[in-house]
Amino acid sequence: MKYASARRYLSPLLVALVCASFGAYACGSDPERGVSSEVDAGKKKDSGKGDTSVDYPDDVDADEEDPPTGDTNVVWPDCATQPAGSTAKLITDVWAANPATATGVWLPGVYVTAISKGGCVAGSSCQIFVQQDQTYDSLAAGAKHAIRLFVSAAGSTFFSSIKPGDQVNVYAYAARASTNGQNELALGATSNYPGCATKIGSGSPTPITGVKLSDLSVSSYEDTVGPLLVKISNVIGTPQGATEIFGLGDAIYDGGAGGAIVSLSPYCEAGGSFTGLTSGTKTKFTSVSGVFGMFVPPTDASVSKYLVVYPRSAADIVKP
Repeated sequence: MKYASARRYLSPLLVALVCASFGAYACGSDPERGVSSEVDAGKKKDSGKGDTSVDYPDDVDADEEDPPTGDTNVVWPDCATQPAGSTAKLITDVWAANPATATGVWLPGVYVTAISKGGCVAGSSCQIFVQQDQTYDSLAAGAKHAIRLFVSAAGSTFFSSIKPGDQVNVYAYAARASTNGQNELALGATSNYPGCATKIGSGSPTPITGVKLSDLSVSSYEDTVGPLLVKISNVIGTPQGATEIFGLGDAIYDGGAGGAIVSLSPYCEAGGSFTGLTSGTKTKFTSVSGVFGMFVPPTDASVSKYLVVYPRSAADIVKP
C-alpha cells in the first residue's frame, strides 16, 4: 500500500504539473497509505493504488512519496501581496481559459471547502479544495466555481496554516491535463511551479442541497460541476475499514443509483479516517455532505475513473 495513496490524490494539473516536476514517479507510483478502497458498496474494489495513474488526487496521501526536484533554492511566494505580473481571476475565469499548459493565476478571496486529512502537513503532499462563494442554490448555479489545488511535499509547509472554512488568496498554476486518461482542470503548487495561499478572513462554506447521486457523473465533474461542496440525502452504504471508501446507493439499491457509482471517501477527514461507522453493516444515511471529487487509478483497467464525495468530518455523515 505504500504507493497507493499519492496516486489517488494527484491531479490532472499534476499531469501537467506533477509529471513535469517529478517525472514518471509522481505520475505512476505513489503510496496510498491508508485508503484501500471498496468502490460499489463492497462489490468492486479498486486496485489498492488509488488514483496514482494520473496525478490528480482524490485522496492525496503522498507523504515522502513526493520526491524533491533537487532545487533547494526555490523562492516560494507568500501571497501577502499579489505576485508581480499576475492578474486577479475568478475561478470561472480559469475554467473559461481552460489552459493546456501550466499558467499562473491569482485567485483572491476564495473559500476553502476541504483539505486532505484535514490540513496540509510539512513534508507531505496535500490537496486543497476551493470555491468562489460559500454556497450556491444549485449545482447549475455553482458550475465551474470550484477547483482543486495540489501542493507537493516540497511546498506543503507553506500551506500548513490553511484550514477548511478560511477565506484565502491563492496563487498557483492552472492546467487541464489529458495524459493517461486524465481530463481535469486543476491548480498546482510545486518546486517547479511555486505557489501560495494566505488567510484573509473566515467563512462557513455550506453544501449545495437537493443533489442526487444521479447528478454526479464523470462528465459533470470534468466539464461543468467541478469539486463543489454538496449534500446528498437518503442514501445507503456499507462501510468497510475506517480508511476505506465505500459505495453509496439509493433506497432501492445499495451500491448505485442507476448511473455511475459514487463512493464516500475519508480522504478529507482528520487523519484520512472515518469515525462512528460500523464496518460491514449496511447503513442508511439521512444525508452525506462533502466535496464532489474524482480519481483515476492507472492500473485498473476495469474502472478507469472513480467518483467520490469527501466528507470533512463525522458531522457531515448524518444517520437517522
